[in-house]
Amino acid sequence: MVRVWFSRVSAFALAISLGTAAAAQSDEQVEADSAPGDDIVVIGESATTATKTDTPIIETPQAISVVPSELYLDRGARNIQETLRYSAGVTAEPFGLDSRSDGSLVRGLNPVEYLDGMRRIFNYIVLPRIDVETLDRVEVLRGPASVLYGQGANGGIVNMVSKRPEFTPLGGEVKLQYGSFDRKQASIDIGGQLNAEGNFAGRLVALVRDAGAQTDFVRDDRVVLAPSFAWRPGPDTEIALLGTYQRDRGASTQQFLPVAASLNASGNRRLDISTFLGDPDKDRLDADQYTMTLLAQHRFSDTIMFRTSLRFLDGDTFFQEIYPDSYTNPQDPFIDADDRVVNRFIYATQQHVETLTSDTNLQFDFATGPFVHKLLAGIDYTDFRQRSKSGSGLTTPIDVYDPVSTGVEDAPLFDDPYQVNTQLGFYLQDQIRYADRVTLVVGVRRDRAVSRTGSDPQRVDEATTFRAGLIGEIGGGVSPYVSYSEAFLPVAGFNFGGEAFVPQRGRQYEAGVKFQPMRGVLLTASVFDIEETNRPINDPDNVLNLIQTGRIKSRGIELEGSYVVPGDVTLTAAFSHNEVEVTESSFAPEVGVQLSDTPKTLASLWAAKTFALTPEVALELGGGVRHVGETLSTGTTGSLVTPSYTLADALASVAWRDWTLSINATNLFDKEYFAPCRAFGDCFTGNGRSVVGTLAFRF
Repeated sequence: MVRVWFSRVSAFALAISLGTAAAAQSDEQVEADSAPGDDIVVIGESATTATKTDTPIIETPQAISVVPSELYLDRGARNIQETLRYSAGVTAEPFGLDSRSDGSLVRGLNPVEYLDGMRRIFNYIVLPRIDVETLDRVEVLRGPASVLYGQGANGGIVNMVSKRPEFTPLGGEVKLQYGSFDRKQASIDIGGQLNAEGNFAGRLVALVRDAGAQTDFVRDDRVVLAPSFAWRPGPDTEIALLGTYQRDRGASTQQFLPVAASLNASGNRRLDISTFLGDPDKDRLDADQYTMTLLAQHRFSDTIMFRTSLRFLDGDTFFQEIYPDSYTNPQDPFIDADDRVVNRFIYATQQHVETLTSDTNLQFDFATGPFVHKLLAGIDYTDFRQRSKSGSGLTTPIDVYDPVSTGVEDAPLFDDPYQVNTQLGFYLQDQIRYADRVTLVVGVRRDRAVSRTGSDPQRVDEATTFRAGLIGEIGGGVSPYVSYSEAFLPVAGFNFGGEAFVPQRGRQYEAGVKFQPMRGVLLTASVFDIEETNRPINDPDNVLNLIQTGRIKSRGIELEGSYVVPGDVTLTAAFSHNEVEVTESSFAPEVGVQLSDTPKTLASLWAAKTFALTPEVALELGGGVRHVGETLSTGTTGSLVTPSYTLADALASVAWRDWTLSINATNLFDKEYFAPCRAFGDCFTGNGRSVVGTLAFRF
């Protein structure tokens, strides 16, 4: 691995870089316009980037919803999907309880997963899910953002920002957890200055988990080790090195229950959401990942700032699942007279991936007459390589109402085509301020993406994307805005025929109003219109295959608000109505109707209040409600509607000196629901009630 690292870095030395993660932080929501590499922190009414320039929230025409770790942990989030449950326009768990990935929908479309401003997932692969204890915050950039981030999907970007060393006195926190499904977890987060001069800092986040899952026989075990170091050789320079190792051992929690035995079943014919239809000895999801990230920045003068970063990722996964044949005959999958036994499939894949991502930019701050500029020029590069084997077929049947698995043999594995995807991008963006009331943001980007699958000739795609936004304050904290943005997203991978996927493309028009009457309050209303082409979807004729549909329109409205008084009150609310229509497709039945598995309506409300019981004891109580609207699924045999659901969460926490004891309950009333069921014949179970107690000690 070391030889690969140095040879690939030297080969692409021109593009070694990564702009420090574009990230925003607020008590719940930030709207900020940031270029790749900007690390945004909200202070009062301003957003301060890593370049030390302030960008007031009310001056920015790009929407970013941000959930700090303190808030998502208060809400009981255990993974990335759960951190987004209260964010506007986000279907956080579109396929319910699913240990394979952290997929979500933003404005009805798929976002791209980023870590520290760099794309992390490039293919339909299974990598370890990033642990929430290693993160400082999670952000959602809604809508196309190729000029901003390069490889941006039409749904936007979900960007996770890692915890980093801080130049403060040494300190930290130790946590012990116990909860539902025999969840046992211990973690430590320690860091601070490492020398007397105060120019070296370090941090270590470590975690061990031994846990079951809602699904019978499925484990959720994890080990994480994330050391990081930072060095400030002078007042204008900072260099940080972040490393991670993660080891996950488990299996798929999603069992693809037959619709006939779940949503469309009645009484004792409906399977419990904990039902396991695989094989305890054969189902596996074992994933290991190593990453090394370099972040550096240097200010040459008051007008020029340089930022560069680089990450190498090495991941190995073995995934095998036995699941019911809910697809051959979706309405009646049973093969016996008593309607109890179904056939089963087995699928297995062994994957090794290596990814090199980099981004470098220069920021120039200057004025031309009455116009104040923040001009950003950059170059980024990505190299993704995958070697994999896979196999699938029929295996032994099972009685779904008395599931005892026998006679299962491992799936034979065969080499898949070797996959190599590279992308080189150049971008230029200018943020122009006039009269301290109006901000214009314009940007352009040029990309060249090369895809090679096996021995096939390489595919080359080139694109130029644009972005423009205008916002102006009209008084009283009210700022209307309009924006236009485009997306170009190379899609790594290939279909069952060995054909490489073509890039997704799209554009968005957005208009809205921001209202910030006082510090700690932010309200946003927006309308949007997105068009997407070349979206990968499940093949109606083969659920294991993916095809790229023609054209999709996503239109909607979003309302989001937050009121935060640190240490006292937190109140957030969100509502969205989103119509996602397929306008062109090779699968005729889906044309003109709502995109499958996409709810039209989302709503949420979260409130928490801290009470001072004594000078040393504080009690925090919180609660939330989440609503997800019904979904439609269109298949070859007709369509299927999955009902809407509304869930409640709760928090109770007591703090005494350096100790905190908290109890979180998600899906408090243990509502059983599906999210969603599909016309293909399968149902995705939702998350049942989970209660977790956490004892934390700060030092």
